[in-house]
Amino acid sequence: MPVTRERTLHPAVGTAAAGVCAALLAVSGLLRPVELPVHDAILRRQPRVPASRVAVVLVDEPSLRAEGAWPWERAKLAALLDAAGKAGARGVVIDLLLPEAREGDPLLAAALASIPSALGAGISDRGRWLLPSPSLGRAAVLAHVAFDLDRDGVVRRLAATREAAGPSLQPLSLPALSLAAARLLEPERPIPVGTFLRPGFRAVGTVPVVPAARLLRQPEAGRVLEGKVVFVGASAAGLGDRVVTPLTERGGSEPGVVAQAEAAESILAGDLLSPLPPVVAGALAVVAAVLVAAAGTVSGGARVPLMALAALTPFAFEWVAAGAGFELAATAAVLPVVVLATAWEALAAGRFQRETASARKRVGELSDLAASLEADRRDASEARRVVAHELRTPLTSVKGLAQLLAGYDLTERERRRVAGLVESEANRLSEMVEGLLDLERLKLKEFAAHAVRVDLSALAIARAGVLGGGGRLVPSIEGGLAVRGDPALLSRLVDNLVGNAFKFSPPSEPVDLVLRTTSEGAALEVRDRGPGIPREERTAVFRRFARGSAAAAAPGLGLGLAFVSEVAGWHRGRVELEAPPTGGSLFRVIIPLAPGGRA
Repeated sequence: MPVTRERTLHPAVGTAAAGVCAALLAVSGLLRPVELPVHDAILRRQPRVPASRVAVVLVDEPSLRAEGAWPWERAKLAALLDAAGKAGARGVVIDLLLPEAREGDPLLAAALASIPSALGAGISDRGRWLLPSPSLGRAAVLAHVAFDLDRDGVVRRLAATREAAGPSLQPLSLPALSLAAARLLEPERPIPVGTFLRPGFRAVGTVPVVPAARLLRQPEAGRVLEGKVVFVGASAAGLGDRVVTPLTERGGSEPGVVAQAEAAESILAGDLLSPLPPVVAGALAVVAAVLVAAAGTVSGGARVPLMALAALTPFAFEWVAAGAGFELAATAAVLPVVVLATAWEALAAGRFQRETASARKRVGELSDLAASLEADRRDASEARRVVAHELRTPLTSVKGLAQLLAGYDLTERERRRVAGLVESEANRLSEMVEGLLDLERLKLKEFAAHAVRVDLSALAIARAGVLGGGGRLVPSIEGGLAVRGDPALLSRLVDNLVGNAFKFSPPSEPVDLVLRTTSEGAALEVRDRGPGIPREERTAVFRRFARGSAAAAAPGLGLGLAFVSEVAGWHRGRVELEAPPTGGSLFRVIIPLAPGGRA
């Protein structure tokens, strides 16, 4: 009987094919999204380099409370610049947009002219420059403040120059703000056109920061500004922007002006990353593939070290190169080599199906993450559109009423009525702005730093006594329940839910306030006997400015339930909405109990 042999391919063949695929992927740049987190992790392992050439003067929340609401008078900004100059600053960079001409511009222009300075400019939605007012623009260097975000929202590069239409609609090119800041110290430094700067950001967390109010009131606080380029910007809620760099603390962000200062420090220190040509990255992948192929032909004892060496070759190169100021443009090029080679051997061993299922699961998770990020982007875009719409309505009313007061001879009674309407619309605007600021401040508030042990039972009893509603509120509160959180936020959460229930319940119907324990923590429940909320609207009502169909005729801005949802999330909890069989709505907020569980 003839003997038949099973036809198999040598492991080196599959590994070589994997190496070719990896090289092609490295050259194509398709692996860039996978590489970015690896690249950041390697940069985070590099030693920090303390900032020695830059500092920041920050318009923060305490400064606004001490010196008054924004915008500040130009004279106060001029005084801030003068204080920086007297402290020995070698240059000042204003990371604030000042497009409108205002009283006091000559004072600010003189302060700018007295010290090497740069002013920030933005780009409008119409693609035109938002430049400082002319008198200010003539006294300082102009520079763009735009950050370039990668797909994951992290700032890893800055456009050295940007071009947009100027006041006469002619193209105007401006350097990056951080590059302009570096040129205040090194005027001979060239401006590369049409390229990106890739700062190492190794000064993260080391840039000296002085609150603006402290510098104005305590000149000795400016000692840390001596000999440095000083960035002036804002971090208060509603002012300035916040960004994430590769070295930002995980889960956090930092004021944009601080990131600008860190980028300028990198430029001045020569801490810039240079991209490695994709062809070289592809060649490294091929080298790794050759090592893996060799591992397939040697004995088992030497095979494991060779496979490990193949897997670590690009990462070792990245480690050395990052310290020398290089960036490997396809760090992840080795991953297809190892994955495909391992998959080839797993197929021979009969494990390919399990590996494939695991890979599909991971791909599904990544797809879900991408879909979630896209949904967040759409929600943010819709929120901006709704805010613009909601602001336009009361502003239009105020404008019309003002024209009525100015253009017509009204009786005293009519004048009082119109003035009352103006006040009502102004209050509505103020309420809307304050509500939005509350939501934005909550995002900036760190749970670990502000959460304390709260007797939730005592808090709920106290709020029930205040909100009573003439006996309509029926409390049922379990005693001694303690959570970690913010008492003021929890009080407002209770007030919003109970007030919402009163608004939509008939005057003769009671409102239930219940606090009880569940397997997940403390459950705070508020039930009304109103018209209820359709199933298809129960998720949307927790979005900003969203209002259910039953609320169309009721007063409100659509921010109350959004505040409840975000406060619940800040407390590591959640909010639920149910429709009881007997009608109405039941809102339930679940918050984890504090250690020990009892107050």
